[in-house]
Amino acid sequence: MKQGGEFMKLIVIGAGIAGLSAGIYGRLNGFDTEIYEMHTQPGGECTGWKRNGYYFDGCIHWLLGTKRGSSLNKVWREVGALDDTVKIINHDFFYSYEEDETRVFLYSDVESLRGHFMEISPEDGDNIDYLCRAIEALKCMEMPTRKAFDRMNGLDYVGMMIKMFPAIKYLSRLDRMSVKEFAERFRSPLLQKTLTTLIPSYFKATALVSTIASMASGDAGWPEGGSLSLARRVEKKYESLGGKIFYKSRVKKIITQGEKATGIFLEDGTERLADYVVSSADGHATLFDMLDGRYLDDNLKTLYSDRKNYPTYTSVQVSLGVRCDLSKHPHASFFNVPSGIDGGSKKYHHIGFRHYCFDKTLMAGEKSALITHLNADFDWWKERYENKELYRSEKERIAEDVKIIAQTRYPELKDRIETVDVATPMTYVRYCNAWQGAWMAWANTPSGRIKFVSGKLPGLTNFFLTGQWTLPPGGLPTAVVTGRWVIQRICHLEKKKFSPDN
Repeated sequence: MKQGGEFMKLIVIGAGIAGLSAGIYGRLNGFDTEIYEMHTQPGGECTGWKRNGYYFDGCIHWLLGTKRGSSLNKVWREVGALDDTVKIINHDFFYSYEEDETRVFLYSDVESLRGHFMEISPEDGDNIDYLCRAIEALKCMEMPTRKAFDRMNGLDYVGMMIKMFPAIKYLSRLDRMSVKEFAERFRSPLLQKTLTTLIPSYFKATALVSTIASMASGDAGWPEGGSLSLARRVEKKYESLGGKIFYKSRVKKIITQGEKATGIFLEDGTERLADYVVSSADGHATLFDMLDGRYLDDNLKTLYSDRKNYPTYTSVQVSLGVRCDLSKHPHASFFNVPSGIDGGSKKYHHIGFRHYCFDKTLMAGEKSALITHLNADFDWWKERYENKELYRSEKERIAEDVKIIAQTRYPELKDRIETVDVATPMTYVRYCNAWQGAWMAWANTPSGRIKFVSGKLPGLTNFFLTGQWTLPPGGLPTAVVTGRWVIQRICHLEKKKFSPDN
């Protein structure tokens, strides 16, 4: 795409999945694209890392869009994340929950789930039946990918509503209650606890049921190789199209002239100019640091200031490298811990472990990664981070507590834990500049009414936001799709037909 004999230049801030997606679709539509990334590798929060021969995955638990033919799968294939060479592993169950030697499985197959829950609590027949009917109804739901919401016309919305029609009556009910409130409808305390381990309890109940429905439809599997491998494939696709990535290049400011974005200033003082600037970096850093808070509408002001109704989600990830094959155990298990574990500012009486023995590409020999996440208080961790000795001691304390619980639940781990790694909310800040240490955007809660963020800011042209902070609650699907959408918007401004193909 040329302007005055030269290709129009597009600068993208951040080489996360949204930034890479924008870069790919930018190249496919004729833009000269450059991506500037503060880190040394692609993926942003879609990442993993190695410690002493062990690989610890830091992102994907399940990936929406793994079913061939689904709308999101087509996008993953367009950006090179998935193809016929990438094996998708679909589990029979999301996870198990164990208490007092009784184990509950959240099966992917709806009839298996129904039968299993009925065995545990026949008195909950009405609630179990409602849950299963809701799961079946929500199977029809797919993330709209073809057009951005602000680019849709009346016919597009009618078509979307017709497709979602079986789910509407369930959505209207589930949207009004939290996961906790939905689980409390069940009479069995065991089923209540099982249903509140998958999704944070303050999220809308819709999040719980739609997630189960995605796995039940076969569209939420695990891509072999994990998060970093997926990010590397998208990076390879982008570079194969002639796109350029500049790593260790942190953007300090977005250059504006009048009401127009014209480029970026890097931390080293270097200036880079462009026809369009797209930021897939952290939303708060973009708006308040790179743009000095000058271009905010009422919706953005509310989202970033009302932490009660629009909370973010962060955690502590404790990763154990163990010289032991854990294949005989469920890949994901949650346990009751009567004594509790002090995760910083509060105690947790449930802990979940996930191992990756089902993916033999991650580690050689008899080695396993055993990973747990604990919901975290960002302010608590930020305060301790100011005192490096205190910060280190808190990490060591939590790691030791997790090791003790792991060896209790998996006795074969005794004397076989070789590596321990702890990532806190401040780790996400250091490596990804993540606001509040969050690895997803604002939570969809019953009290919050999150509006779609188009990415266009008031009073600023030739600039767009993209990424998970523009389509809460975020995650990889929203990242890849919003990267696609931002190029649609730019093509529309340039009166050019958007193309998703080479």
